[in-house]
Amino acid sequence: MNVLLRKTGNSTVITIPNKIKETLGAEIGEEIEFITSGNDVIIRKAKPQFDFDKELEKAMHQYDDLLKELVDK
Repeated sequence: MNVLLRKTGNSTVITIPNKIKETLGAEIGEEIEFITSGNDVIIRKAKPQFDFDKELEKAMHQYDDLLKELVDK
């Protein structure tokens, strides 16, 4: 399967066909990684990295009402 390289601003972009996206099990907004070995490139779904700030924000949002009740007491 071939895709065309395109220019967007100062970047070169490729479009990943839906069949490849589905094979990777990737969704919009998820990261993929490119691994190079000589002239070969492997594309795979990136392993999620722990983001403390993002996880803290999710926890704060999840318990927002409870935390507000505790403050009011």
